[in-house]
Amino acid sequence: MGKDKLRKWAENKTFPHVFEPELMPIIRGEATFKKGEWHQSVFGNNNPLVLELGCGKGEYTVGLARRYPSKNFLGVDVKGHRFHKGAKESLAEGLNNVAFLRTRIEFIQAFFGPDEVDEIWLTFSDPQPQDKAGIRRLTSKFSALKYKSFLKPGGLIHIKHDNPGVYEMALEEFGNDERFSIEEHHPDIYNGYVDQLSEEWQYILNIRTYYEQMWLEEGRKTKYVRIRVH
Repeated sequence: MGKDKLRKWAENKTFPHVFEPELMPIIRGEATFKKGEWHQSVFGNNNPLVLELGCGKGEYTVGLARRYPSKNFLGVDVKGHRFHKGAKESLAEGLNNVAFLRTRIEFIQAFFGPDEVDEIWLTFSDPQPQDKAGIRRLTSKFSALKYKSFLKPGGLIHIKHDNPGVYEMALEEFGNDERFSIEEHHPDIYNGYVDQLSEEWQYILNIRTYYEQMWLEEGRKTKYVRIRVH
C-alpha cells in the first residue's frame, strides 16, 4: 500500500466535512448513517442537497458548490484517497456547502431518507460493460430505482460519460419507463452543443473531471443525459 494513500486517508480523518462510517453494520442491514439528517446535522440548513455518486476527485462536487452557495453538495466514493483532493480544496476555500462520504454506493439507501435529495450527478462512473442487468452500474435503471427512494418528486439524475454503451442504455432504459423522463441528451456535447446553452449550463457542463480530461485527450466524445424522476 502506497505511503501517499496512507497519508491521504490519515488527513481525511482530520477534515470535519469528511464522513467515514463503519461499513459492516450497514452491509449487514443493522445500521444507517445520517439518514434523513444531512440538512440539519451536517449543513445546518434546508437548502437543496445534490449528490455526486462515484465522485472520484470531487470535481463536480466542488465545482458546483463554488457556483451555487445556496445548495449543499455531497461527494460519495469508496476510495477516500481520490476525493481527498476535493475535500482539501473545499476546506482551503472555506466552502461550507461541501461534504464527502466514503462508502460503497450499492448500500446508498442506508444513508438517505425519502425526499432528502434533489439531484444526483453520475460522472464517468465505471461503465461495467458485462453488467447487462445493471446491478453494479451506477447509471442503470436498477440503480436509479434505488435513488428514487430518496430523491424528491421531480428530482434530477445527470449522467455525463464517454462510453457509448452507457449513453445508449440510458436512452433505452429511461426513455421507456413512465417513472422517468429524459429532458435532455446529446452524444457529443463539446461539438457545438454546449456553446448554444445558457451561461449557467455552459459552466455546469464545462466542469471536467480527471477522467473526462484524460478521455478527451484520447479523442473520446463526452455524452450527457438529464433525467427527471416522477
